[in-house]
Amino acid sequence: MTTYILDTETTGLVEPHMTEAAYSIIEINNGKIEVIQAPRSKRFNPLKPISLGSMATSHICDEDVAQEPPHTEFRLPSSVQYLVGHNIDFDMAVLKNAGVTHTPKLICTKAMSSYLLPTLESHKLVSLLYYFHRQVAREQAKHAHAAIYDIYFTQLVLGSLIELANSQGHNITDVESLYQFSEMSRIPTHLSFGKYKGQAIKDLAATSDGAGYLKWLLTQDSVDPYLAQACQQALDA
Repeated sequence: MTTYILDTETTGLVEPHMTEAAYSIIEINNGKIEVIQAPRSKRFNPLKPISLGSMATSHICDEDVAQEPPHTEFRLPSSVQYLVGHNIDFDMAVLKNAGVTHTPKLICTKAMSSYLLPTLESHKLVSLLYYFHRQVAREQAKHAHAAIYDIYFTQLVLGSLIELANSQGHNITDVESLYQFSEMSRIPTHLSFGKYKGQAIKDLAATSDGAGYLKWLLTQDSVDPYLAQACQQALDA
């Protein structure tokens, strides 16, 4: 059983292909992270143009990866049972686009942070780094979106989230209990956008205007399925 922290850089948000992948191997023992293998990274030819937005974010251009192996050569060992990442569902979709068929259990630090810190202004990885590890962020956040640095940032944030969760009465001791907490965290308690940003979904459902907004959200094709579940549960309560 192996646990990866994984991060990918990609061509963009639409049918994303990998331009870079980085990972480290960790274990969770008694609620503490133990690094088994330090972060490693590798660039890949995505076999499609990189969007300008992605170039501006990752600073990886088409010519930088033209001679790298194709992204379809990326391999995820079958021994990897857990994948940890910030918005890890996106990274898993990138792996699927590269032809990866193995699907580990996914642990999302973004979902965990939204659950534990629902009124925080931002749940982006670097924002959380500034929240939990200000000095590291001041010194190293300029390297954000270089995949190998994002692995390190995710590891730091993950450790802080585990500590915060356990201080609130959750019992995260190993990677399976971390996975179970991540799954629970996926159903949001507060809205993270719009005019009701930061407000509890259950409180909105108790008012006519708030309930109307939640019902409107449920009609949107792009609504996150976990958010839809939270809205429906609040409306049905």
